[in-house]
Amino acid sequence: MPSSLLSKSKYLNGLQCRRYLWIACNDPERIPKPDAVTQYVFDQGHLVSQLAKRLYPRGIDVPAEDFGGNIAMTKEFLHQKKPLFEAGMLCGRIYSRLDILNPVNEDEWDIIEVKSSTSVKDINLHDVSFQRLCCEDSGLKIRKCILAYIKQ
Repeated sequence: MPSSLLSKSKYLNGLQCRRYLWIACNDPERIPKPDAVTQYVFDQGHLVSQLAKRLYPRGIDVPAEDFGGNIAMTKEFLHQKKPLFEAGMLCGRIYSRLDILNPVNEDEWDIIEVKSSTSVKDINLHDVSFQRLCCEDSGLKIRKCILAYIKQ
């Protein structure tokens, strides 16, 4: 992903520390690799994503490894009107990947953000708000945003 983009993770980190956001955008090599504890949290998030996919067995997994390919394939898959997992939305210089983008009605979608937590946190609202902005600026009509969490 180009460092000039404002991604959801950069935005959320920037809400907590503006200096970190500046470094992420202007000097990303200064950001250390995740330590073992942080990597464990990331890995748990991947497991939660796998569980969430069971909610929509007819859903389509959008490959996420290649940034450009993820964006292009998301555009293709939108026409199939099926739930999409890890859909990538790029509009201008803002970018977000969504846990689940679920079609409803003829031309509307729901965003479902899945968290592994004991409760919904304020930062989660910023998370889905950023996703909604990316989707709507890309031309999608969003009916509602849903925060789902798997209680641990």
